[in-house]
This record gives sequence, C-alpha cells and structure tokens, in this order.
Amino acid sequence: MGPTRSCSSCDQSIPADAVFCPVCGTPAASPILGDTLLGVSRGATSTATSYELAPERLQAALGPSYELGRLIGRGGYAEVFAVRDLRLKRELALKVLRPDLILTETLVARFRREAEAVGALQNTHIVPIYDVGEADGICWLLMPLVQGETLKTVLAREQRLPVPEVKRILLQAAEALQTAHEAGVVHRDIKPENLMLDGKTGRVLLMDFGIAKAMDSSVENSLTGTGVVIGTPQYMSPEQAMGKSAPDPRSDQYSLAIVGYQMLTGRVPFVGDNVREVIARQLLEEPTPLSRLVADVPSAVSSTIHQAMRKEPGQRFASMDAFAKSLNGELLTAAEGGVTRRESNFAIPAGRRPWLAALGWVLVLGGLGFAGYRAGLFTAAAPPVAGLTPESTTVTHPESIRKAAAVPRRPGTPVAARVDTASAAVAPAPPATCDAAVSALDWTAAFAKCTEEAEHSPLASRHLGMLYAEGRGVERSERLAALHFAFAADSLDPVAVLEMARRYESGRGVTLDQSKAARKYLLAANLDSMPELFAIVARRFDEGNGLPEDPKEALKWYKKAADAGDGPSMTRLGAAFEKGRGVKKDEAQATFWYSEAAKKQEPEAEYQIGMMLIKGKGGYAQDEKSGLDWLRKAAAHGNAAAQQELAKRGG
Repeated sequence: MGPTRSCSSCDQSIPADAVFCPVCGTPAASPILGDTLLGVSRGATSTATSYELAPERLQAALGPSYELGRLIGRGGYAEVFAVRDLRLKRELALKVLRPDLILTETLVARFRREAEAVGALQNTHIVPIYDVGEADGICWLLMPLVQGETLKTVLAREQRLPVPEVKRILLQAAEALQTAHEAGVVHRDIKPENLMLDGKTGRVLLMDFGIAKAMDSSVENSLTGTGVVIGTPQYMSPEQAMGKSAPDPRSDQYSLAIVGYQMLTGRVPFVGDNVREVIARQLLEEPTPLSRLVADVPSAVSSTIHQAMRKEPGQRFASMDAFAKSLNGELLTAAEGGVTRRESNFAIPAGRRPWLAALGWVLVLGGLGFAGYRAGLFTAAAPPVAGLTPESTTVTHPESIRKAAAVPRRPGTPVAARVDTASAAVAPAPPATCDAAVSALDWTAAFAKCTEEAEHSPLASRHLGMLYAEGRGVERSERLAALHFAFAADSLDPVAVLEMARRYESGRGVTLDQSKAARKYLLAANLDSMPELFAIVARRFDEGNGLPEDPKEALKWYKKAADAGDGPSMTRLGAAFEKGRGVKKDEAQATFWYSEAAKKQEPEAEYQIGMMLIKGKGGYAQDEKSGLDWLRKAAAHGNAAAQQELAKRGG
C-alpha cells in the first residue's frame, strides 16, 4: 500500500494522491471545507508532501533567528516541528501549513485567524501563540514546545481513565473554553488530539484553534459559507452536523461531553461505517446511559455529561462555568442551566458515611467540641481552630423541619415536575429510593421519596434541599431549601456543608453571615481534601474575613493548597516568606514558591521573579535581560505592575 494521510474531516486514512476522501467525500486537496481556490498563492509552490523533505525552504522562511529541528507531528492541514529560538535560548514548536496544500486566500485567512484568536486568550490551559509569519508561500506560527502527549495517545494506551482524572481533565478544558467563549471564540473542533497533557504536571492544554469561529465577526461569512460542516464527526454537535452557520459555545460543550464519555467508557457514543452514518446518529440517537457502561460512576458526573450532550443547545448548560459547577457538585439555578445535584467531589467513600453520620448526631446533640472531634478523626495536617464547633441549625427540632417541609401543596399550586423520557425509558419501574428517583430525574417521585427518607438520611435531606432550591417536584422555596441543607450539614454531609457555606456567604435563604460562611468553609475543608477549599480558608484567615486574622493559620492552609497544585496559593506562600508574614523571612523559600507558581504561569509570581533577577535578589545573580523577559511574560498575562515597570523602562 502506498503512502497515506489522514482525512481532515473523518480522520480516516486516504491515499496521498487522492483528490477526495473515499469514506466521507471531503475534498482532499485542502482540509478546510468550503475553501474556494483562488489560484496559486503569492509564494513558490512545492510538490513535497512534507517540509521534512524540504527543510531548507522552511528554514529560509523562518530566517536566522530560529533553528529548525525535527518533525514532531502531522495533522489534517499542518505539520509541527521542534524549533530553537536562538535569541531567547528556548525550545519552541513551529506549526506550518503543509506544503502539499493549495494555499488559497481563505486558507491563509483561517491560519491568520488562529493566531489572532489564540493570541488574545490568556489562560493557563490554552497553548499561547508567540509569533506568526508568512514568507515564500509558507504560513507558520510559533508556540511553546510542550513536553507531553495528547489525550488521544493516552486513551489509545489506557482505553479508560479513572473518574477523578476524567473530572480533572474536563474541568481544566472547561476553564480554557470559558476563557475562549468570553473572548467571542468558539473552538468547533474539541477532540482528544486537541487536548495536550503536560508531561510533568499533567496540566491540560487546549490546542488548535485553526477552525475556531470568531463570533459576530464581520469576516466570518466570507470564510465559512452556510451549510459547510466543520469539525470531526464523532465529536461534533448536532447543529454542527447540520451545517448551521453560527454554532455557539454550547457546541463546544457538547463535544467536550463526548470526550468525557469516551474517557469513562473507552468509546465514543456514536459510531458508524462512514461519516454520514455517524452524523445521522448524532442527530437522531441518544447515547447509551453511562450507568449501563461504567460501574460506580458518580451520578453528578453522569448527569452533567448527559445534559451537555442534549440534542438541543438550549437544553445544555448556559456556559462552561455552569458545566464545571455541575461536574463539581454545586447546585445551579435555572438561569445557569443547572442540573440536579446527586454526588460531588466532596463525596465521602461509602464505607465512611454511616459512622460519620452517626458522629454528626453525637456532635449536634451532645455538644462535643470541634477540636475533640478532629483529634479523633483527622490527621495533624488539618490545622485545628480552638473552640470551633459545627453550628447547629437555627431550627432545633428536626421533626418540626420535616413536618413543615412535608405540608401538602394547595390545589392549583404549580409544580415544576418533569420526567426525563430517556431516563424513564431506561428504568420504567418506579424509583425505589430518594437517590434513585433523583438520578432518574423523576422529580415528583423524588420529592415524595426524599420527604419520606429525610428524617433519617442526610443524603435524602440534601436532595430535598436541592428540590426546594430548584423548584423540582415542589414549589421553589429558598428558606425550606436552606433548612434541609442545614440538617444534612449538621450530619456532616460534605456537599451540604459546602452549600451552607455559600448560602451564608451570599445570604440565599438564610441571613447573610460571613462568620458562619467561613466556619462552614473550614469544616468542609476538613471533611474533604480539595485545593480550592484550602485556598478559600487560607484567604479568610489571611484577611480576617469571617475568621480571626491569623497569618500563621493562613500559611498552613496556603501550604496545603500549594502542595495540592494551586498556583495562586504558591504565589501567596512566596509573598509570605518574602515579607515574613506568619513565618520567618526566608529568601530561598520565597524564590522556590514564586518559581513553582511561575511554572503555572501565575502573573504575580512571574513579576516577582523578574524583579528579583533585575535587582539580584532571591539567590539570583543580577541579570536584567532575563528579568525583563520575565516581566514581559507577566505583562502578557495581565500583571499591571509588570506593565508599568516595562513602560518605565521603555519596553
């Protein structure tokens, strides 16, 4: 068999000299669908199928500042080479349009737009663009050289990934997409090969905005005609498959959900013998429920992924932030496109729940102090706070809460009850428990079952709080929602504890009380190891917001968050050691933590390292050139002090 290449649309192998893909019929001369040939472009043409065969031409286009290295990747319309930046002494990746493509005005415009779109985005999970160029008919752009592998490679090796890893990847990709969407950019080709995992940290990096759509762009219609299908069939949304001219950010959400489905199950939900069959299934079929394919997948994960894969964009989440909140176990309002909360990343392993719930009742009814409770259950890594006890709910008799919540609705009271038809088809029998009814999205049954079980089940009480909060199966009431969440929180249900922290912080259904909010956050952080909670507690101790101002206590929690990989907490640790806040001044420790934070592209840490280099502090020899390079990085990432310093120094 002769040489082959991958079709840019369906990813199938096609002969190198083929004019059309034999599987999906996509023109093979250019991977950009809808491209109109305007004649051979401004530069010289090449008959080579790769610049690996004509490196001297590519080197000439790059100029003397860069040294061309080996070919490290090849895709539908571009090749990637390792490049050495001879001026700044760094390793980069060069992405260049393949030489066997006919270089048209539209193709060049798309390539430029990738650089413009990504260049405007600032996020640690988006691969940045350093430079873009065009010479001798060659279009190229420069990016950092990431030492790692794509998610596609990982899945080819592992098939399936553990649930915590799936959540981590989805959350980091969602953060990157939220940044892009806020800037008016839709990626339109989310798939495993466009998600890179850093080899050292595992950090997710979103790549390849080559066919991204700049929303509301005046030039868009000239670049993508109506009815043109752009994307990869196995991952494209139904609206993409139908060739709609203006897919919105929820299209990326659909594609990311399919990636999540594949990470959990080892397969994409819709397959076929050719691209037309795949697209038909994307339009008409529902995916097999994750609960049938994966044992013990948390219902929060499965419900989030399934909602994001709804056929109608309006039935998905309103934003990637809302998607992430749902995946993380947070209650959402209807305006956020929220889904019901079943499990969360705060979930305690099943074997620990019974005795934790029993211990919760001992604490509530017996008045055992928090310090004594911690001494018996948690390691010394979680700092104690003298005299802190889990607050009891404002209603002291749980029985009265149950009776108040279970009062029958008046005739004619509207009930936001709905049974998801897909879930009903999977489980036609009436749900046997509160949790089963919530998982089945059967809100009427859920309200009845959860009311029945809530007297003795913190989980049912938490579910009941969610039902009241979102008006599902019962008239919406934030006050009753708060009562039920408070009952579950007093039994040390971690999700409910966190929910009550947020309610006291915002005043939703309860009296605004930053002190109670802070104590609930502290309790939640002790119940579950989550960097975000560690950082919240640290800041509250640092600022005296709801907790006594205590730099030493803040330092302990910043250290826990930093050890778990939280970049802003690493920066705070660097500042603490530099200024001697809560700890003895230690220049070496300050430099270490600033360096760790800078690896995560934290702008403040980059600025501090730059100033240390310029001044010859922190153990660094004075090096103004390197210091200015760090200031430029910090400025590019939005640090105002770095921008002012550079302006003062003339750039």
